[in-house]
Amino acid sequence: MFKGPVPPIVPFSLGSLGFMTPFQSERYQEYLDTILKGPMIITLRHRLQCHVIRDTARDEMETEEPILVLNEVTIDRGMSSYLTFLECYCDNSFVTCVQGDGLILSTTSGSTAYSLAAGGSMVHPQVPGILFTPICPHSLSFRPLILPEYVTLRVQVPCNSRGQAWASFDGKDRKQLAPGDALICSMAPWPVPTACQVDSTNDFFRSIHEGLHWNLRKTQSFDGPRDS
Repeated sequence: MFKGPVPPIVPFSLGSLGFMTPFQSERYQEYLDTILKGPMIITLRHRLQCHVIRDTARDEMETEEPILVLNEVTIDRGMSSYLTFLECYCDNSFVTCVQGDGLILSTTSGSTAYSLAAGGSMVHPQVPGILFTPICPHSLSFRPLILPEYVTLRVQVPCNSRGQAWASFDGKDRKQLAPGDALICSMAPWPVPTACQVDSTNDFFRSIHEGLHWNLRKTQSFDGPRDS
């Protein structure tokens, strides 16, 4: 993923869902000709900027190079038999401790990906926010959150944690987080301008209708007896 500003991208669907890829690859030449003639409507898709910090208990902490993600960063327990134990902070205010299989920090573009499978909400891609979604939490009252785009999140593996954790960025670049390590996550200053087939709202609703069959049900018949 590009580390800075990027030019407009035309996303073609090569898979089965394609929530962010409204253009069919079989008709790429037709779509490209139309887009190049203009006008082109774009959606600014936000990205998250993540830093891994090693051994926060030391006076001189080691900060790794930033990683940009378009969908989500996931922190999970990997192959450990222990539940994850993660301390979470928002702008230095304590939020909660995560005990479970892990935590997903997602963009609104990524709200229809792993976050949705873990129980998070679907969010219009132009809503600037960060989704905070637990994975199989130990507490049934631990519900997902949507946080403002201007906050900075810190997820830390406590020094007394019995196990380690693993962070993956858009499903890649998997990094081990030892006790004392932390992940810092905030909204990146460089969104990805993405070409729309119609506009951002039309493309979003079409994708969830076609990809998820969202709220698809048989039409109710009014000829027979109605449910009480």
